[in-house]
Amino acid sequence: MSSFAYKAKDRQGRTVTGVVDADNPSQAASLIRGMGHLPMDIRPVGRGARVARTKEAGSAFARYLVYPIWTGVNIKALVLFYRQLATLIASGMSLSEALRSVCSRTSGRLKRIVTEAHDNVMRGGTLSQTMSRYPRVFSRLQISLVRAGETGGLLEQMIDRIASYLEYELSVRRMIAKAVFYPMLIALFAIVMPHVPTLVLSGTAAFAKSLWASLRLWLPWLVVVALVLKLILQFDTPRFLWDAIKVQPPFIGATARKVAMSRFCRALAALYAAGLSLNETVSAAAEACANLYMGQSIRRALPAIQSGRPLTESLARTRVITPMVLDMLATGEKTGNMDAVLNKVSEYMEEETDATIHKLGILLFVGAILIAALVVGMMVVKFYGGYFGTVIGAGKGG
Repeated sequence: MSSFAYKAKDRQGRTVTGVVDADNPSQAASLIRGMGHLPMDIRPVGRGARVARTKEAGSAFARYLVYPIWTGVNIKALVLFYRQLATLIASGMSLSEALRSVCSRTSGRLKRIVTEAHDNVMRGGTLSQTMSRYPRVFSRLQISLVRAGETGGLLEQMIDRIASYLEYELSVRRMIAKAVFYPMLIALFAIVMPHVPTLVLSGTAAFAKSLWASLRLWLPWLVVVALVLKLILQFDTPRFLWDAIKVQPPFIGATARKVAMSRFCRALAALYAAGLSLNETVSAAAEACANLYMGQSIRRALPAIQSGRPLTESLARTRVITPMVLDMLATGEKTGNMDAVLNKVSEYMEEETDATIHKLGILLFVGAILIAALVVGMMVVKFYGGYFGTVIGAGKGG
């Protein structure tokens, strides 16, 4: 058993400090909450625990040119990996046995990562050490939760929590894809429609030739620009500028803000329940919002949190957290029931995000219809303009 020094807030908002004896930081956080306090910072007394720094896997070419475009592991594969791992550990398997079993059910790059994790665990290492070598595959939130589970003996619960978080992230991506599917489909028809007369008058071969002649002028450049932007946006400065621009437009910007806030609240609830210090929880949750501008704005609250100010007051200074969320967090701080309140906050933001994305989908659909109608109208005007011009010319010739 070790001793942990802590700084916390009591129910009256006063800063209190002390020392508790516990097996790990997670247990220490639970003891502090049992006193009716909100833990702000927890540190081992004496020699602090050190987290080993591990080098990112892969060559420089792969890290900067390949993995930003294609990591080799999609989110569906990660959800399945975590669900299987949590189930096997819950059945009584050791971590090494569970990793070996999961490895037989995976393929591709994830199989190689799981094999490496199994070998590392067999040598006495930890799963989080292997995960930290693949930051493009495993986010900081995932690594933090796994590390908390390893130190607190709650690995099964933490892995299950990661799977639930990734399932929510997958649902958000599906909502966004569903919202933009029909507008993209209509945009495709708008591209193909000018070549339909060629199909009717000259047949399929002429239609395909005409369509390709039009696409080859700009499609390769569009692909090149998309790849270049993907590579550039892996660096902080251009990504910060792009993320700042995304949240500015009146309606689309509000949607982007709500999506980022929903991710932040869900991550905050998961990390806080894992027993991490409030400072580390907010920092990792800010990264999980997947918007560098919003994340850096939220991180401005960290100095105030470290100095002992309440969470609600610290986040209010960032001016990016919605008033409703701040009011709910303030209630949690006053009652000392932050776990339940954070779950309610995440559910509230999920409902808000779902409703907003649905509205955005309708707006984009209507906009795409109007654009397609404009293209058709221009085709009709062009056709009849040419037709009447030909008729008038023939009349004058006669």
